[in-house]
Amino acid sequence: MTLARDWIRSRCPDALAAFEQAGAQTLADYAAGFSADAALPRPPQAADDLVELAVAACARLYSADMGQALRRELETDLHALTANHHGVDFHPEFFQGDLLFAMSCRHAVPLFNCGAVPANNVAYPRGILLGCGARGEVSFRSRKLPVLPGRERHGLISVRPAFTAAEVTLPSQLPGQPEGPHVLDRLVQAVYRHPRVLAQPTFRDQASLMNALLWQQVIPESCAIPPLVSLDMQWLCGRLITADLEQPDSLVRHLLLHPPLAAAVWDALNGQRACWTGDTRGLQRGTFLFWGVDGKGWALALRPARDFRALVAARDEGWCLPLDARTLGKAMREGHILPSLFLYFATVTAARGLRCAGGVFQTSYLPRMIQGICTALRHCGADGLAERITGAFRPCPPCTGLLPLRLPCPDGPLRQAGRGAGAADLWLAGGLSPALWQALRHSRVDHALAASLPYHYEDLSGQEMQPLLLARLLQQAPPAGSLPFLALSTTEMPHA
Repeated sequence: MTLARDWIRSRCPDALAAFEQAGAQTLADYAAGFSADAALPRPPQAADDLVELAVAACARLYSADMGQALRRELETDLHALTANHHGVDFHPEFFQGDLLFAMSCRHAVPLFNCGAVPANNVAYPRGILLGCGARGEVSFRSRKLPVLPGRERHGLISVRPAFTAAEVTLPSQLPGQPEGPHVLDRLVQAVYRHPRVLAQPTFRDQASLMNALLWQQVIPESCAIPPLVSLDMQWLCGRLITADLEQPDSLVRHLLLHPPLAAAVWDALNGQRACWTGDTRGLQRGTFLFWGVDGKGWALALRPARDFRALVAARDEGWCLPLDARTLGKAMREGHILPSLFLYFATVTAARGLRCAGGVFQTSYLPRMIQGICTALRHCGADGLAERITGAFRPCPPCTGLLPLRLPCPDGPLRQAGRGAGAADLWLAGGLSPALWQALRHSRVDHALAASLPYHYEDLSGQEMQPLLLARLLQQAPPAGSLPFLALSTTEMPHA
């Protein structure tokens, strides 16, 4: 057990340490750590424009009442969950992270999701994920039911075109399905074929609506959980950056238009996760400041020119983006570039103080991004601005990464440990009941962690996975009755 846990610790040490430190704390008490701290010093910029932008987008997509609910949430507690890929949260890890974050929310559950990911990412935005694996299989991989065609799977979510009703395939129509009605057809009709979803002009807006509709399908009003608001973080950030470029004292304007500062940021964060690895002649990983978008909607990794006055595509020397306010604003409006994760967090967290609840990796890389920005600012003589950013920032404990809600397995090594339940699994079980919600809230963090470690080991190790280490993790199952199991029998599971 120690070897397996140490292996996971080597991949995400800060997250595992935070989970272990919480120990016997209940999930509801642990979730209180996702709230912003009003006692901290003010960040360099007010977050009023972020709130107004998010509220306007929410009102446009959902309703005026939902917009006001989001306003009350963000004005009371300036926080959001930023762990997810934009799409529909059928993925067990993302969905259970949403539930955990919702424990810290009073009026709305704000998700600011990453849209600068291809449509074939792990969240599987073109279909349904089911937590039920094959009988006797020792694996936590979800089964996929493709609802949308896969031809545009490499295109980025933020710029992907909207789908039509004709492109939606019902589960009963998929190859190998039995004749007769298919229970998941109703879920697809309610989410993918909802009239308001089909009326949206972009996939990112469709995904926002589908996520909220799925939340409504799975969680009844009797649970008294706030409504979910799902927005594309790259879209939000692009609008904020466009405005910041016109503000002489904004952090983003300094980062993008002052070459010595851009060079110092490059040096400070080169090699860090979620940032970039390379030099001005080549790039091995990530992108600098923005992602470029080619004619097919695919991502182009960008590196700085030698003078840091332009960005060039790492694999296409002919693609060049001058770093000036007018060019950047036009490129963002036309969808030719998307803000990177680094630039997103620089804009909303470093500059405006948004508290971002993330996953097992964000727990490490976000504090390092903030530290890197401040190191670069001090290098350029902006000590006062660095102090304001440092003073207003406190790391957030990891949110997404615990999977206490589990599916029973009929046989084999997973029988006691179970699998992580996703949104479709919970829907098939009749939805979240008030009793199940309270059981989830009162589950212990250490028990939830023990149930989650086998999933993380398989997920992080890939082809390096050692069955013996996985077996050791499975042997240390949480105590019977310590975690919520779904009352879902194998006869209720669809044939897929």
